[in-house]
Amino acid sequence: MAKRKNSGGSETNLDSLMDAVTNVVGVLMIVLVLVALNVARTMEKILSDLPPVTEVQLEELKKKLEKLPPPVKKPDDVKKEIDLNKDLVAKLREQINSIDLTDMQKKVKFMDLAEIQKRTEKATKDRDAAKAALDKLFAEVDRLKKALDDTPVYQPPPPKFVRIPNPRPMPENAVKEQFLVSKGRVIYLNEQQFLSAVMAEFEKNKKDFLKPGSPPDKPVYLPAKVLEHFSRARIGDRTLAATVEQTAPTSAALFMKLSLLDGGGEDVTQVRNPASFYQRAVRKFKSEPGKVISFSVFQDSVEAYLEARNVADVVGIPVVWQISPVEYHRVRMPGIVLDVPPTKPNPNAPAAPPEIKPPKEQID
Repeated sequence: MAKRKNSGGSETNLDSLMDAVTNVVGVLMIVLVLVALNVARTMEKILSDLPPVTEVQLEELKKKLEKLPPPVKKPDDVKKEIDLNKDLVAKLREQINSIDLTDMQKKVKFMDLAEIQKRTEKATKDRDAAKAALDKLFAEVDRLKKALDDTPVYQPPPPKFVRIPNPRPMPENAVKEQFLVSKGRVIYLNEQQFLSAVMAEFEKNKKDFLKPGSPPDKPVYLPAKVLEHFSRARIGDRTLAATVEQTAPTSAALFMKLSLLDGGGEDVTQVRNPASFYQRAVRKFKSEPGKVISFSVFQDSVEAYLEARNVADVVGIPVVWQISPVEYHRVRMPGIVLDVPPTKPNPNAPAAPPEIKPPKEQID
């Protein structure tokens, strides 16, 4: 093929351009040119879309920018502080890891889940039981409040005038007439008459009561037989019943016991009546020299005693009184000794205290 002749310097040589386009560097250059063109078009579009700003608006924006506070710290300072804090955290971790927790773990008791559940269930049961108890208490409080609201207002009884005690010596050769105040009633005991009747019954049957082998000059009687006999005997009247009693199994004394029967004696209203048996008896005893009235008062009959005492004070007869622990009257039967088992002396018993004589009986 014939070589083409050069037509002159007017033709352009594109070999270098073809080499640049076909190698890697050329490709990168083309990409760079395209990106630059794209960026330029994008900037033109952004700038074209921005609203126009006047000089006045620009000045206002500058003033707002000047008013903004300066940054607290510079980024370099913040970075330095972060580095320092990282070093401090690393040192603290090393110190924590170096702490020996062996002793502390021995002292602390660790519980497993099952143990915690058991304790939780027990605490729940205790709570429910306490709540039930509190509910009962609240219900009882409500009941008491209702009962208190329904309770009528207490009206005290009218006042009673009671004389002040005035103890005086007992008159010489005084003869006491016994009255029993029990069950709200006052009754004259006529102690000597009943004692004579009981002693007569005992004398009539004492041979049956004797202990076998008992000496005639110091007879001893079997308490079981005596008590059994008098439990069947009927001694007394419509107002009083007479029987006997042994105050303790180790007591050798026998007592006559006078008990008030239903309907016996006189109540407070009857005692106030001048024609009552009590007032007639008091006036009779007043006329007899040396007579003193003795009241044996059971704790349920203080009001009846006060009324009877008022009558006696008006009549002017001396009075002796005592609070009785029992609601009957008793007096020892003379000359009778019961058979009781002997008491064994206790060597370890303390010494008997010195005997203190009771105070002399006084009238009041």
